[in-house]
Amino acid sequence: MITQIRTGLEARDLVFASDADGALTCDTGIGLLRFSAEDGSVAIRVEAPSRNEVFMLRESVLAQLEQLGPALVAGIEWQGAEFASPYPPNFRVAQIVGCTQVSARFLRLRLEAEDLGDFARSGLHLRLLLPPAGREPVWPSLGPDGRTHWPTGADRLHTPPYTIRRIDPGAGWLDVDVFLHGNGPTCTWAKQVSPGATVGMTGPGGGWYPQADDLILAGDETALPAIARMLEAAAPETTGKALIAVEDAGDRGDLQRPPGVEVVWIERGKTAQPLVGVLKEIVTRPGPYVWFAAEKAEAALARDYLRETVQLDRKACHVAGYWAKIS
Repeated sequence: MITQIRTGLEARDLVFASDADGALTCDTGIGLLRFSAEDGSVAIRVEAPSRNEVFMLRESVLAQLEQLGPALVAGIEWQGAEFASPYPPNFRVAQIVGCTQVSARFLRLRLEAEDLGDFARSGLHLRLLLPPAGREPVWPSLGPDGRTHWPTGADRLHTPPYTIRRIDPGAGWLDVDVFLHGNGPTCTWAKQVSPGATVGMTGPGGGWYPQADDLILAGDETALPAIARMLEAAAPETTGKALIAVEDAGDRGDLQRPPGVEVVWIERGKTAQPLVGVLKEIVTRPGPYVWFAAEKAEAALARDYLRETVQLDRKACHVAGYWAKIS
């Protein structure tokens, strides 16, 4: 089991250490996970600054173990971190208070909710919880087994992930930028939603700001909000490049960034060079920290290049598939 857990951590690009006894310690960015063999079983320890983050890490561990075998999850006995609320600790009910078109195909939604402190310090992303059209929302509940129980059937929620573009926990609001790229359920909802509407959300998750003075940030439109937020948060002395692939100039934005970071816009209609191709031209050796997010197959190509050709280790890069083409 420890070997399988290690493989899972590697597949998710998580940084971890292994001690002489084979125990694994993983720093997830919001807390620590430790997996060790004890008396013929696996002991799992979850540590995080808040109960919300402990809960999220525990849910993540359960989801990964369930992939190895449902019986493994049934056999887990947790100690500590009891949760009394009928809702999962990482769940919030939010209200739409603003809708603003910020570029040709980006709509910014402002959401108000209570207790957003964790969302401001331990993850760049959240999941919106959208009920089926025409139905009253049935929100997730916390079951007696300590796990999130999601509504099913006609009440099943659509749960797309999004970047928290901006947040002010003191004032109780956050912004989410929705890329309007078709007629899927999220885009249809975003085009029709108006102030006063209620939406659920869970989070945060998805990693934190890169801790480096020299950065290469690369992504397509789906990664643009994350890149924009990371540039805004970067130290003034930060250097590097941001490579952003968009359909045309209408999706460009005036990004706030340190003076030493160059933004390179890659318009698909003007060049045959794909995003990964531009990345290969710029990143030829270890040095800057590389962050890449785009379509799943494109992300796999970037990961292979960075790991096998440039030979970057997990501490020097992060690669994520934000979406997948439907064949």
